[in-house]
Amino acid sequence: MLFFLLVISSIFILVRTVPIEQSNSTTTFSTDKLPTNGSSLDFRLLPYIGNGHIATVVYSDVIYMNGLYNGENGTSHRAHIPSALNWEFKINSSSSLYTLNVSSGIFIEILENDEVRIERRFFASQEYTELLLAHYVTIGQKIIVPIEVHEQTTSIDIDFANATRSSQYVLLSGKTREIENSQFQVEPLPVFVYFTPLPIQGLELDQEETNRTYLFVTSIDENQTIAKQSFDYATSEQQPDAILSSHISRWNDVWSNGHIDIEGNDELQRQINSAFYYILSSLPPLSTKSKPKQFYGLGPGSLAWGGQLGEAYSGHAFWDMEIWMYPSVLLFYPTLAKEILSCRIALHDAAAYNARLFGYEGWRFPWESARTGVDVTNDCCPFGRFYEMHITGDISFAAGQYIAATGNRDWLLNEFGGELIYETARFWASRVIYNNQTKQYEILNVLSPDEDAQPFKNNTVYTNALASLSIQLANNVSCITNKTIPQKWLNIASNLYFPFDNSTQDYLEYEGFNLSQ
Repeated sequence: MLFFLLVISSIFILVRTVPIEQSNSTTTFSTDKLPTNGSSLDFRLLPYIGNGHIATVVYSDVIYMNGLYNGENGTSHRAHIPSALNWEFKINSSSSLYTLNVSSGIFIEILENDEVRIERRFFASQEYTELLLAHYVTIGQKIIVPIEVHEQTTSIDIDFANATRSSQYVLLSGKTREIENSQFQVEPLPVFVYFTPLPIQGLELDQEETNRTYLFVTSIDENQTIAKQSFDYATSEQQPDAILSSHISRWNDVWSNGHIDIEGNDELQRQINSAFYYILSSLPPLSTKSKPKQFYGLGPGSLAWGGQLGEAYSGHAFWDMEIWMYPSVLLFYPTLAKEILSCRIALHDAAAYNARLFGYEGWRFPWESARTGVDVTNDCCPFGRFYEMHITGDISFAAGQYIAATGNRDWLLNEFGGELIYETARFWASRVIYNNQTKQYEILNVLSPDEDAQPFKNNTVYTNALASLSIQLANNVSCITNKTIPQKWLNIASNLYFPFDNSTQDYLEYEGFNLSQ
């Protein structure tokens, strides 16, 4: 098992100026009332902030980190890290405004009454990915702004020792409670959490002041030294303005690197901007001063969800990443597309083990993947784990798109891209059987993307097509990789059986599929 250190640090300091983020009607989403479910906030409808390393739903009591999972095999899920940033202002506001600015990755809360105006901004730094920040501007007369604090020193997923307290921070240290798989993870993942002693007495304006700005910093990483360095940078009195302006500048660079403009349809433009923001917030940043970190995949519910079984696939990566999210990322951000492929390559030992476990060769990737690369599909859904193997073809298909779009030979030769393509093709070549009657190759006992066709079918068109394309791709790049492709593989690729209805001229979803249904 890989050894993890996680560190969270928090502090607040005086800030002199506040850079203003740019926005327009297609990049901001505002409301004067937060969504509720009964008497509580409805976190399902609240936005999240993230930078691919850490993420949180605003106002929630939990932070998640890329690669930090707790639970064995099918119970593996994102590990809860307690948040020190979810405290509330207890004032009677005459007006309130809540805004997500997707162009700058900032969530803004503004509360106001006759005595005070409070502006609170949350963001996950693009400059240093260890940093999750919130800064507060209070404007008004001499006043103490009361707050309600929700300090947490426990986690359902992390076994913390007793808190260590100083004037600068509270320190929690512990380890995740369960390993994911004993063959690929030796011991639980260690976690260290630093956060500022929360301002229980509230935020105060002196008589001479008309405004004051506080910056609260959370720094999270697997390496204690790196987390401390980012913490020191953020808490330096000379740096607070630079942190926010650099964050905004880096988001501007992201959009300058690639985006979609729609003319004459602002609502569609808002939807596209929002969709890109949420995907990008769960991917590594394009430009950062932080040390590169291994990416463990993009789950369908983002990095900000997945802390419970059944919630957003528990934060697992599966075919949504390569098939549905990958194409738009590739066209605008090919560097991030390579990061997506890298998370599969990094866990190839488990993919090779998974193929051998079922009696095949090459790399068979899991239907759901988390920390180790073993299949962590929950026991509630065994058909996906055993039969929905088109995921391996999905990954190969994404690799083919990457080569077609970038022509990156270095990735093929020096970053294991060639191995990814070859070993997925080898899996499919070992997975087929030859039908002596039809003189064609077949793939039996698989589940197609149509999960209503459980438990399994034979010769699903989608799976067979991906298998053929996978082998063809290995052959197409062999002139670069110098990997010999057996003639038998090429025969398989060109002679796979595809169920076809001659009367309607339709390919059937799978063998025996009833077109009339």
